[in-house]
Amino acid sequence: MDILHTPTIMLSSFATLVIFAAFFGLAWRQERKSLELLLWSLAFTISAVGFVLLTLRGDGYNFMTISLGNALAVLGLAMIWLGLRAFDNQPLKIAAALFGPALWILVTYFSDYVRESVTSRIVLYSVLIFAYSALIALEIFRSENFRKLPSSYIVAFVFATHGLLYLARIPLVLLWPLAGNTAAGTSQPLWYQLLTFELFFHSLAGGFAFFALVKERTQQRYKLASETDALTGVPNHRSFLAQMEAHLATQPAKGALLYLDIDHFKAINDRYGHTVGDQVLVEFAQIVSKAVPRNATIARMGGEEFAVCLPQADRPDAIAIADSIRTAFEARRLSTPKGVLSATVSIGIALADRHGDVHAIIPAADAALYAAKAAGRNSVWSEDQSGVPLFVAGPSTAPDETATTLLSLSPSRSGTPARRPAGS
Repeated sequence: MDILHTPTIMLSSFATLVIFAAFFGLAWRQERKSLELLLWSLAFTISAVGFVLLTLRGDGYNFMTISLGNALAVLGLAMIWLGLRAFDNQPLKIAAALFGPALWILVTYFSDYVRESVTSRIVLYSVLIFAYSALIALEIFRSENFRKLPSSYIVAFVFATHGLLYLARIPLVLLWPLAGNTAAGTSQPLWYQLLTFELFFHSLAGGFAFFALVKERTQQRYKLASETDALTGVPNHRSFLAQMEAHLATQPAKGALLYLDIDHFKAINDRYGHTVGDQVLVEFAQIVSKAVPRNATIARMGGEEFAVCLPQADRPDAIAIADSIRTAFEARRLSTPKGVLSATVSIGIALADRHGDVHAIIPAADAALYAAKAAGRNSVWSEDQSGVPLFVAGPSTAPDETATTLLSLSPSRSGTPARRPAGS
């Protein structure tokens, strides 16, 4: 006696596949660059066609229902794997995806034994389903991008379980063989009924999990965009403040803050144009990224101002890193339509052990930066133990002369300003 009606479950699985195929297809029409949406839509469509062919099986072998129907079901699973690789920006392995369906067609068509034996076909089919399910689960676990998305673990669980259950069909079909055609309503062993129901659950859970993956990635992209400077690719002012506050809350006595300002930046924009100015900002961000430790946080605070949080640095470390940035940027040459451009940077340093929160350490670093600007630029200044900004690194020549020569611009008009203007 059947506890579960197998044809009804298969019909429900077919309806589920059609619905997800339509949803992913509509989603792809709105976001044509997302190849994974197209692949998943095709995967569910192909699987649905395979289900239709499987429900038309008779008592004997038929190429369309047995060979082609099951091959499409395997191909649908393989295309889900391809969709995951596209989602993770990995190269598609088309040959590997087609190998399983092609093997199934060749073996079932040319082997008399497999063609006439339901048990042997179930063994081969189960091995293929397990192989592609394992590839899907492994795709999740090997990728750092997937580990950032909570729904990826649901996908891995659903497909890993699916593969293991199909692998379990091999000893089960040998111990409790099927009773004739599985699609004709013949009473089947309980294990087959339960695994058929698992197929419906797998289709439903897998489809929803993929939608959740897409939604989480979209949310992650929006969050990243809201925290990232679009031009340079480093964190923006708001993101930096949040990370700096988190660091000071957990390790208030460690670390240093660098405040950096590109010298004569307004003059660069006026003479060379804003496009060149943007390129200077991008190259400066790259120089800073290469000079600081991996645990450092870099941010563009606005205009030509940048900040760097050095979580583990003491005063000598911070000075050494700051001066390496200064010298690397000073040595950089940028070719422009109006000639070769060089620029310099002024840097101020404040130490975390002297300041309790972000609202105290940033003004201290800014004061040291202001001192560097007022003294002639292209130098590093750091507060001492009493909080007074002191010169700690810079060129051997006079700062005013160095900055003016490198930029080939007129001397600064600022002199000793009452406050440091933006773009100075």
